[in-house]
Amino acid sequence: MARPRKLNVAKQGNRTKEELNESELIENGLEQFESIDLENVPKDLTEDAQKEWSRVVPLLEQLPIADLDYDRIKRYCQLVAIVDEAYRHIAKYGAVNEDNTKKTAQFMVYMDGLKELKSICSSLGMTIDSRMRLVVPLEKDKAKSINDEFGIDDDD
Repeated sequence: MARPRKLNVAKQGNRTKEELNESELIENGLEQFESIDLENVPKDLTEDAQKEWSRVVPLLEQLPIADLDYDRIKRYCQLVAIVDEAYRHIAKYGAVNEDNTKKTAQFMVYMDGLKELKSICSSLGMTIDSRMRLVVPLEKDKAKSINDEFGIDDDD
């Protein structure tokens, strides 16, 4: 399996100019894709899934998400609604049958849904690890050396 790509500014270590130029061309290619339409909530989503769409799409706009990701975001919202519904059922009726011998179908749906959500979230940059590959640290967030912090020069 190929290693996930990082944005140039998030990369650490030594890189040749050729490697950096090649990566920059790839990154610039991300901007050619049409941005996702924030106002166009899919009508075929359930009410809960539409609420998740309205919550998450504005947050995803900060990442290099394009209209090509529409289906994946839609599937994410559907899964959130399904997992939430399964959880409500489990909370009300329990995760095992009346005989306490088998897990209920809702519990299995819940567990499978969580696994799928983990995969989709990672691919959309919705996990801490995946965002760290995409987001550039701000100047104010970068660690300062003691010299920078206290103004100590070489001649002090």
